Amino acid sequence: MSMNKDLIWLIRGSQRKELFLKIPENSFLPNKFRKEMNEKSNTNLSLREVSRHLSDFKNKKLIICSNPSDPYNLIYQLTPKGKKIQGILSKLSI
Repeated sequence: MSMNKDLIWLIRGSQRKELFLKIPENSFLPNKFRKEMNEKSNTNLSLREVSRHLSDFKNKKLIICSNPSDPYNLIYQLTPKGKKIQGILSKLSI
């Protein structure tokens, strides 16, 4: 049931949905991810916005931070739950 709620939550936010769909399969740094996303799409997200969304994704257990004690270079990656939801979301034409 939680997965359905998370999927609906992602669909309701267009910026949140777009950002989540672009999360790479491998580990990533937020700043590098933001730069790549802004270059490849017509968005101009600030690091603050990306960090806020990543924090929300982390709270919903869609991503994890593999080095939470490092204050400057946090590394994130999708959880198995996040990968599954990302796959479902990418198949939907919403």
